[in-house]
Amino acid sequence: MYRLYVDEVGSDDMVHLDEDCHRYLSLTGVAMEVAHAREKLEPACNLIKSRIFAQDPDDPIIFHRTDIMRKRKGFEVLNSPENSRLFDKYIMDLIKETEYTVITAMVDKKALLSKLNWRKNHPYHFLMEILIEKYTQFLERKNARGDIMPEGRKGKKDKNLESAFKDVCREGTYYVSNTQISERLTTTKTIKFRYKSDNIAGQQLCDLLAHPSHMYIRSCRGHDVRLGSFSQKVIDILTADKYDRSKYGKIRGYGIKFFP
Repeated sequence: MYRLYVDEVGSDDMVHLDEDCHRYLSLTGVAMEVAHAREKLEPACNLIKSRIFAQDPDDPIIFHRTDIMRKRKGFEVLNSPENSRLFDKYIMDLIKETEYTVITAMVDKKALLSKLNWRKNHPYHFLMEILIEKYTQFLERKNARGDIMPEGRKGKKDKNLESAFKDVCREGTYYVSNTQISERLTTTKTIKFRYKSDNIAGQQLCDLLAHPSHMYIRSCRGHDVRLGSFSQKVIDILTADKYDRSKYGKIRGYGIKFFP
C-alpha cells in the first residue's frame, strides 16, 4: 500500500505572469509505502525534533522549509551554528535514507495561455491530473495500490480540487484509462486532504523536497536560477535514485515533467 504526499511551489493564480515568481507552478508527489512512513519516516522525524528542538509532544515542531530558512516558529535554535550543522546533517541523512519515489510536474502558466481553450482549465488541477496519471503508472510497475494525500488549502480550493480529482478518476487521461486508475487507487471518490497542523511526516518530507525539485526543473529548462548548497545536495540525492525513472534510467517523462 502506497501513499502519494503532494505539495506545491508557486501559486495557481493566472495574474502577474510576466513576473518570474508568479509564472511557474509545480506539484511534487512523494510516493512511499504507508508502512515505511509509519515505521521508519515518522520515528526518524521525531528523533530529529527531539535531538535539536527538545520537542514538546503536545506542541510538535512541523518541518516547513520557509520557517526553517527564516528560523521562526520554533526554528530559532538554528541560529546556533552547532545546532544548524547538526540539523542539516540529520535532514540530509533523512532525505537520503528514507525509501520513496519523487514525481514533479511543472507548468509555465504564461505559455499555456496561448494554448487553445486553456482558459477553461486550471493549472493546479491540470498538474494534479498529471500526477494521478504518473502515479497510476508507477503503481502498475510496482503491482501495488495506493492513495493520494495533498496538503489542503482549505475552503473552496479543496472542494474544487476534489471535484477535479473525481473527474479525472471517472474519465481517465490520455495515457491511463479510468479502469487503470480505479484498479490502482484505493478510492476514486474522495481525496485525503491533510494540513500542516496535522504533523504528517510524509507531507513534511515532501515540503523539504518540493522547492529544490522545482528549481532543478527550471535549471534543466535553461532558466536563470541558482541552486543553493542545500538544494544542490537534495538534487544530487533525487537524481541518483529518488526520482521516478524508466527501466533504462530515464528521468524526464517519469520523475519530472514540464508543460507546455
